[in-house]
Amino acid sequence: MKKNAPIVLIGMKHTGKSTIGKILSTQLNYTFFDTDTVISEIAGKSARELFDFGGSQLMQQFETQAFEQIYNTKHTTQIVIATGGGLADNKEAIRFSAGKGLHIYLNTPFELLFSRIMLSAERDGRLPLFLQGGDPQKIFFDLFSRRSEIYATMSDTIINTGAQTPPEVADIIMEYILHE
Repeated sequence: MKKNAPIVLIGMKHTGKSTIGKILSTQLNYTFFDTDTVISEIAGKSARELFDFGGSQLMQQFETQAFEQIYNTKHTTQIVIATGGGLADNKEAIRFSAGKGLHIYLNTPFELLFSRIMLSAERDGRLPLFLQGGDPQKIFFDLFSRRSEIYATMSDTIINTGAQTPPEVADIIMEYILHE
């Protein structure tokens, strides 16, 4: 890995990218960026509110702007970026991010992700909009299958997370970085 290159965590919703990214940034003494947080700062609305209001197209516009803002700041090295789960569907953001750092795909099993989404929906009182209007498990499985292929293709390495804790996953990533 190029010394001090950005570390970009990619993967499905609820893989722990933000939590793991914060741990990694602390361990490496890097600056942490969460694209969903940057999107909220730019748009004045949460990523979920944007998606609910304008669908994936609006969300992707702001996601691309978030990547541009992150990469065009003075912090172009020594950063950890936690991306949103929909990155796989945003060709412009993928092109913008390609070749800029180490892309690590956090691959979490479907069953675990779906259970996390259902727990989150229970807390929020509703399913995310993209899972409404049919069989949520089938909708998410189709999305998971398609996006998993994209993430695997765009990643420099794949970390199979399973039910490991975020600190355990961060340790695996640190080992990879140190021996890269």
